[in-house]
Formats: sequence, structure tokens, C-alpha cells
Amino acid sequence: MDETNLDFPIGTSIIDLVISHRVLTTKKIRQIGLYPGQDLLLIELLRQDHRSQNELVRALNVDHSTIAKSANRLFKTGVIDSQKSAKDKRVTIISLTTKGRALAEQAAEIWRDVEQAVREELSPEDVALFLTYAKKITATFNQRSNEAGQPNQSC
Repeated sequence: MDETNLDFPIGTSIIDLVISHRVLTTKKIRQIGLYPGQDLLLIELLRQDHRSQNELVRALNVDHSTIAKSANRLFKTGVIDSQKSAKDKRVTIISLTTKGRALAEQAAEIWRDVEQAVREELSPEDVALFLTYAKKITATFNQRSNEAGQPNQSC
């Protein structure tokens, strides 16, 4: 075990977990022609189609520019359609095309397969404990992040 793991075992374990998950999912989504993040956008549209960019920003907890960039790439490849809202022309509504729905279903299947790989290695009790601990850790990080406020921009 290296010194970082000894000094920060929780933090390094979280980072290792996130990296290994990202590497696996990225390899699988690249095989279907998607880039990281596009899979989550498509899965979110599969859950609820015809969403505004702002709704997707909130649902995925990303910057507006991230959604705009991903949406632009997906639009160019015929995976999504976008149109102005009938109620408010400033709002862009994003929808899956037939091609996009099929790709979103493939992306969701990849995520289900990755989930299943973990479930095969853990008991149902272990999964429940992991989810409980992950929620507690996430809540702690979110609370501390909110308490920390905005970073000082004067540097």
C-alpha cells in the first residue's frame, strides 16, 4: 500500500472506485460510438424525453456548456433533435430520435451490466451497506462543500 493510501485511505478508495468505474464504462460506451457523459445524457432523456437544456443541467448536475457541447455533437450525428419551446422561444427542448432511443437503450444496458458485475461480487447486504455509506459520504461532502461557499477568485 503506498503512502497516499495510508494517509488518505477513504479519499483514495473513493477515487480508485470512481476511476475504475469510469474506465470500464468509457471502454464500453466508446464501443457504441459515444463519448463519456453522452451516455448519461441519453439515459436521462430515455427516462424522460423532451427536456429543456436547463432541466438536463439540473438532472445531471453539470454546467450548461457541458450539455450544450454534448447536445451539439449528438444533434450532428442524428441522435437527438432540438427545437425551441412553443411556450418560450428562449428555451431549447431536446428529444431523442429513433436512432437516439436505440443508442440510449444500449447505454442503459451497459450501465445495467456494470451494476450487475458488482452485484455478482457482493451480497445483497453488502450492496445495501455500500449504498448507505455512499449516501452518507456524499451528504457529508455536499454539506461541507455548501459550508465552504464559493472559492476566492482573487488569486
